[in-house]
Amino acid sequence: MAQICGSKRSRRRRQSPSVFQNLPPEMLDHIFSLLPIKEAARQCVLASRFRMSKHFNRKFLFGGEFKGRSRDFVTQLIDDLLDTHKGPQIDSFQLRIDPLGLQHFLDKWLQICLRKNIKHLDLHFNHPHYTLTADFLNHLNQLTTLRLIHCNLHLPLELHSMANLTTLLLCHVSLTDAPFHTLLHRCTKLGTIHLNNCPGLSSLHIHSTCLKVLKLVHCIKLEVVAVHCPTLRSLHYSGHVPRVITFAGATHIDEAFLDFAPAGNRRYMQASLLEKLLSHIPNVTLLTASALIPEALTAKFRRGVFGEPCYSFFNLQELHLIMEGGLFCNPYDVLTFMKHCPLLHKLLIDMDDYNFDCGPYWELHQKPKLDKFDHYFDRLKFVKLKGFKFLQSELELVKIILKKATHLEALIFVGAKNGYTKFWRVNSSKYEQLFSYWKASPAARIVLLRHTSDRSGVLPSHSKDLLLLTN
Repeated sequence: MAQICGSKRSRRRRQSPSVFQNLPPEMLDHIFSLLPIKEAARQCVLASRFRMSKHFNRKFLFGGEFKGRSRDFVTQLIDDLLDTHKGPQIDSFQLRIDPLGLQHFLDKWLQICLRKNIKHLDLHFNHPHYTLTADFLNHLNQLTTLRLIHCNLHLPLELHSMANLTTLLLCHVSLTDAPFHTLLHRCTKLGTIHLNNCPGLSSLHIHSTCLKVLKLVHCIKLEVVAVHCPTLRSLHYSGHVPRVITFAGATHIDEAFLDFAPAGNRRYMQASLLEKLLSHIPNVTLLTASALIPEALTAKFRRGVFGEPCYSFFNLQELHLIMEGGLFCNPYDVLTFMKHCPLLHKLLIDMDDYNFDCGPYWELHQKPKLDKFDHYFDRLKFVKLKGFKFLQSELELVKIILKKATHLEALIFVGAKNGYTKFWRVNSSKYEQLFSYWKASPAARIVLLRHTSDRSGVLPSHSKDLLLLTN
């Protein structure tokens, strides 16, 4: 059998822990069966009485910790461990491997897991060279977690299993509307759904009283998202603007990640569509949003009347704006959006390569309004501007924030990648005087950091890369 227990020298150095010495064998077997297989294999060399523990293990986890091993080694190891497994149950089977040419082994391993009432199945493949068959899927009666990456699904027309499924993650899985809705109809206990790069989905209708977390990422053909889930707490969406997007009854959402991007001829998000969406999440406390959201909500003509839309985030405490992909967003749009967040405590803006659009309309109509801006951000304590370039338009934003944030504790500039920190050093005395003149909070600290050495500790709760992860 392939070895994963370490060298003989390291085994001789290990001592049997006294805490285990007086425990009955049945209890020890149970304890070791709950360890990940790699850890159980290490423990098996502590003493002769532990040597059978890996044969009763319930957690067959072969993920990133085996990344440095060859595929042949991992294949032989898994095959040996499953062939010699004597326990009645396998709770978890996690596998990260290239499936090409391993059809026979995968079929065999999954059948063993099926016989031993698998509860958590996690298959992370490099390429979609393996398909879970309808017969296999229809016998997963104990399954509670299903995570598939680059793995094909052949769902049966009538699904009779997976009624206990609570977590579903599909990444790079080509699944069309009808089979997916069959899955949803059967899996009524789902609490988490994460769909990442599922190109076959065009329409998503979810009605649930259990769903708490929904993540939809880069599903390029998705045109309709209709969700009715009163239990939903966390909403993450990244991709093009769908034709229909509603979250009726989801008033308990407290965190939202809305990274909308223009696609095709949809060069901006229709204000009416967004206003309706925001009316469904009024109690959000944490919001990460792309620039298309303040753009769409700026003052404009609505049904023949010029004005701002009616919306409020009365509980919002952290706002993180991602300017990448913005079309015509400017300081006025950002500040008027902030006006609708009376409890805002922390503001973070990722500017990076984006420059505020300050054309004739800004100069003639919006900038004069900012000069008369009468709203105060009394709760705002921390502001972080990432990719700051000391452009005039950016300084207009900083001026209003410093003048109106009466209890500000820190304003943090993270320089752009093209050397603006050097520009700051040359002109530091000038800007220090200017910022000191602007700020309404005497205790506010002004900090400038290089983009490579951000140690401020003021970080967004959501990273933009969060949605690309499969956790």
